[in-house]
Amino acid sequence: MHDPFHHNPLKAFSLNSLDENGAFWCLYGQDVLGQDGGMPYSWDQGEVSRDLAFLEGFSWHRAAFSDRICEASRDKSPKVLAGLRMESTYQLAEFLYSLKAYGVESEASIDRFVELHNNYIVDLTKDKEKMERLGLTMERALAGIFTADTKPRLLQNWKARPGAIDQSNLARFLVAVMSTETCRKVVVDCSAAGLLVRERTPYGTVLVISTGKIENIFGSCLRDLRRSIRNMGETS
Repeated sequence: MHDPFHHNPLKAFSLNSLDENGAFWCLYGQDVLGQDGGMPYSWDQGEVSRDLAFLEGFSWHRAAFSDRICEASRDKSPKVLAGLRMESTYQLAEFLYSLKAYGVESEASIDRFVELHNNYIVDLTKDKEKMERLGLTMERALAGIFTADTKPRLLQNWKARPGAIDQSNLARFLVAVMSTETCRKVVVDCSAAGLLVRERTPYGTVLVISTGKIENIFGSCLRDLRRSIRNMGETS
């Protein structure tokens, strides 16, 4: 289950460098629920009207992403299009967009990202309530950690081909939002759609490389949403 309050290791990245003061809310998340489940909601008419306007914009954003991703698909079969409309496809797109937007390109930057990811998983395993909210078991959470066996392969693939991630390692990055099998299905559908490339290696693993389309589609929808919110603020 997708947790909107999940912590993202990418928040430690600025656009061009590793910056511990950066802030980004997408893939994982700081826990902002608080002891009472969040701030009390005010039913002030003006506030509610603005909330509804934002909801309309956000709903449009999600619908636009699904429409544009399906339109861009080279495979129009019902099965593939159904897969592209799934929440997990949006989460994958969000992850890939974030890597590109925050300039995670070099071997050093992906190494730093892995470190942040591992730290997050370790902290997560100490928070039983959050684990329950995310629907994570201890076994699944620990499987998301990059070890001395799995991390070198990730770095080697990235060094040889920046952006290339072993399918099993991609599932580790996305452990907080989807299962390994769901990740595999999403990658297969996105590959059929022409959004990703899957390449089998001599070692029996599968490399996943983005064609760049999915990041561009996500980014265009996000920018349209931002501009609509800005226009809403100017007219309110």
